[in-house]
Amino acid sequence: MSEILIYNLEPRKDAKLKMLCRKMNIGSRSVDKTEYGFTLGHLLGLTQDAGVRKHEDFDEEMLYIAGLQGGMLHLFLDQLRRSKITVPLKAVQTETNIGFTSYELYRELCAEREAFSKGAPYRQNDSDS
Repeated sequence: MSEILIYNLEPRKDAKLKMLCRKMNIGSRSVDKTEYGFTLGHLLGLTQDAGVRKHEDFDEEMLYIAGLQGGMLHLFLDQLRRSKITVPLKAVQTETNIGFTSYELYRELCAEREAFSKGAPYRQNDSDS
């Protein structure tokens, strides 16, 4: 099933996004800061691992798009744009990031944005080497 995990949207924007998801038959839910240490797979109900990893809170808006592929993904992003719902950080589910926590995903997206803003190529986990 497709689902959008929503982070830190103000209430009106959150409601507007959830209405769009309902119209498109896409599940959605807001992730509470207390859940930032769980893996994305756990938050989506795909894994049973309920262990909490080290994490920090973040306040920036972010979306995690799970289970949408091809034309449906493009349609969702198009409808998001047409609805004037802007969210600076967005990620699509991959085999790699499904094992990330919300905080780890946030760090990766911030590092990617920083690299792009400097015109440098982004290599995942540069800080881990």
